[in-house]
Amino acid sequence: MNRLSRELASIGVTLRDSLRLWRLAPLVPLIAVLPEFAQHAVEIRLGMFASQDAFASLALDPMRTNFGVLKIAALVLAVLVGARFWANRSAGTRGWSLAEIGWKQVLLGLFVQVAVSLPGMFGQRLSPVTEATLGMALTLASLPALVLMVGGLLGDRETGLLGIYRSGWAKALRILLHIGPVWLLLQTLHRADHIAALDRPQWLVWGLMAWDALLVGQMAALVATGLHHGYAADDEGDEAGFTAA
Repeated sequence: MNRLSRELASIGVTLRDSLRLWRLAPLVPLIAVLPEFAQHAVEIRLGMFASQDAFASLALDPMRTNFGVLKIAALVLAVLVGARFWANRSAGTRGWSLAEIGWKQVLLGLFVQVAVSLPGMFGQRLSPVTEATLGMALTLASLPALVLMVGGLLGDRETGLLGIYRSGWAKALRILLHIGPVWLLLQTLHRADHIAALDRPQWLVWGLMAWDALLVGQMAALVATGLHHGYAADDEGDEAGFTAA
């Protein structure tokens, strides 16, 4: 099997295992599903789906935005918990253990993320093109540090900042490939659900929003699995080791 075939196979394993997560650790997607559905319940009660105008006018309703903050926090939590679940499963340890987290790597990566954000906080007057170029350059420069944070979360206590700037680019690309294409598909379906629910009977709106909440749960499962599998994949594309145990 050539390298491309191995990479494609490993992406397929990520998709498969993201679906398996519903059975192996249902709490992970449910952390994202329940707040998402709660926000949809608020939206329905507010009458947001009565029409396009109603949806636009109620988008910033305080109750809806409060639930929006909650659901985003829950989505992030679901991803972190799910990634740790896979790391612990691979290591043969208790599914929800935090003992193996590489806190030094997490904090060092976070420090770099904060540092590269500082130039944009000084209010310097830059042309839009210069500002966009600088922002893109800093984002790219910080990618390995983000990968370092992911590695620390997954239990990699050995890789340092210099090491991740040598190996982190390939890992960042692999993580993106494991998550990005399917995420875009799910995000498209997520948006389509909201459009399809406009000016529909209540029973259909409730059904579409229940389905939409499940989609968000799958998005969380995908990112959690993709972070682990994309980071853990070695340069030989060993996709078989992800779900041993």
